[in-house]
This record gives sequence, C-alpha cells and structure tokens, in this order.
Amino acid sequence: MSWLGIKVLPREESRVERNMEAKECDPNETGGNEMQMERSRRPVGSEPITEDGVQVRYGELQAPSSPLLRHVPDPEGELEKMMAGFDHLERKLMYCFNDKAYLLQAMTHASYSPNQLTDCYQRLEFLGDAVLDYLITRHLYEDKRAHSPGALTDLRSALVNNTIFASLTVKHGLHKYFRHLSPGLGEVVQRFVTIQEENSHAINEEFYLVGEEAEDVEVPKALGDVFESIAGAIFLDSNMSLDTVWQVYYRMMRKEIEQFSTKVPKSPIRELLELEPETAKFSKPEKLADGRRVRVTVEVFGKGTFKGIGRNYRIAKCTAAKCALKQLKKKGLLARKLSYYNACQFYQYQ
Repeated sequence: MSWLGIKVLPREESRVERNMEAKECDPNETGGNEMQMERSRRPVGSEPITEDGVQVRYGELQAPSSPLLRHVPDPEGELEKMMAGFDHLERKLMYCFNDKAYLLQAMTHASYSPNQLTDCYQRLEFLGDAVLDYLITRHLYEDKRAHSPGALTDLRSALVNNTIFASLTVKHGLHKYFRHLSPGLGEVVQRFVTIQEENSHAINEEFYLVGEEAEDVEVPKALGDVFESIAGAIFLDSNMSLDTVWQVYYRMMRKEIEQFSTKVPKSPIRELLELEPETAKFSKPEKLADGRRVRVTVEVFGKGTFKGIGRNYRIAKCTAAKCALKQLKKKGLLARKLSYYNACQFYQYQ
C-alpha cells in the first residue's frame, strides 16, 4: 500500500529453522495440531512462516519529529517564554505535553506573527479532524445501545461539526489560550463567547439562530479548528496513541455524547423533508457580498420562505432548514404532521 502514499509499518524478513522450532514442542502434547503450534509460537505482529522458512515481521512507525523550528537563536529558551501560562491549559486538558511545541502550534493562528517557532495550527487541525472523526465513530459503533445506521449517521453529524467543537472550546476555556492578531476574528470570537456564557454553555444550535435568516450570529470556525488541532497535537505528542487522545476528549465530550445518544438528534434537513416532502424546495447557494459566506433559501409552499447563511452550501442549507422548522413549529403549521410522525416513530420502535 505504500505506493498509494499510505504509511505502512516497517517490514523485515528473517529465516526461521522449522526443524529446530519443532523440537521445542512435542506434537503428541498438542494433539498434533501443527497449525496451532505455529500460531502459538508466532511473534506478535508477524506473518506465518512460509514454506521456505521465511517469516515476515512488522516493526513500528518512526515517531514524528518535533515541530519546533530552529532558525532563531536559542529556540528552546524562546519556546519556554512563549509557553508562559500554558501549564493551566495542560491542567484543563489533564495532559502534560512532552514536546510543548505541539501545544504552541495547536493554539497559533496564521495571523499571530510573534510565534516564529512553529507553524500555525492548520496542519494539526487537518490531522485532528480525522482522528476525532474516527474516535467518535468508533465509540458510537461500540455503544451497547446498538444504534441503527440512520441513528449512527445523525449522531456522528451532531457530534462532529464546527458548532459543537467551538462550543466545547469555549465551555472548557480553551479559547483563552488561542493566539491571534486578527481584529475581525477577535470580535466574532468574543461575540460567540458572550452568547455561550449567557446560555450557560448549552450545546444547542437553536441559540445561534437569531431571527428568520440567522445572519446575526456566526460560529467562529477558528474555535472549532482549535478543538481539532489540540487533538492532532496530543496524537503526535503521545507517539500517535489514539487511546490517549480519547481519554482526553471523552472527558470533555462525555456529557454531550450521552445527551445525544439518549435522544438522537435528527438532521434538520432530513426532518424538514420528511415532514414536507412535496412542498419544501431548497434554492441554489447565493454568494454574499463579503465573499466568505453563502445564502440558501428554502420555500415551504403556502407556509413561508426561510433563509440560512453559512460558510458553505451544506451549512447554509442546514441553517435554512433549522429556521424553517423553528418558525413553522412556532406557528403551529407542523403540529398535525409532527403528531403523526411521532406516532409512526413510536410504533416503529415497539
């Protein structure tokens, strides 16, 4: 698989003397089961011995190199200065970094020019996104409640997204250690933090919908990215230990995981289309003047038109669906269909 660009374990071949191994065990004592004898003798992480007496063994991946850049004088001393106060963050995480440069990189925005020691968080965010996606998926799949495929999809969508990651970043105070020099980003972050504090850090996307168009509140992508970049940093710092990452993140996400697993949230787009299969129609995305966001409109025939804003089509479409559901439920226009739908759901699980 290495020719595909996938990292594989180091492979070593060694010659094994079969006749010498056979002397170690008496076939009569094991019932003559040679295959069982060979399997019991086979080292962990190795393949069966071939007819030629060759055994393939696999080693371990080489530990990643430190992200600390060394083009400045005394980089270790500068790193110690830059990390002042970050011991509080490590206590929050309940994880002590072996290489502090990983933590500095995870908390550094591209705009933070004072950090000349590491790259910004974007590469770690890319890695952490994949790590968390896998770990949360594995946990949901192994849940003793044995969720259905549809419920697994809805659960993963509810637990792996920028809104919940940004909310958890603020809830656990990780944003206080985020380093950036972008006034615009600082304003958006502070506004989001204020909303979270006013709502007692409730993980509920309803809080981010202001009015029918949901244009007034933006969930900062950078805060969700930081939640992922820290996961990537812990993964590399712990010598690529998925279990170590999960120990840290399950502590931070346990309440939300249990909350959603007990009552599985449904995708608002799917819910709207199930309740209004013939009348709900989504528009194509319309780019806004700021060039960073798009607007999507959903029209529910005879009941209203609702708009959603997002960084991409998927988020904008989801926001539009949430706005439609919120307003239609508020006006009682979905009451009859909701009662019928809930009854169907009840009998389905009996």
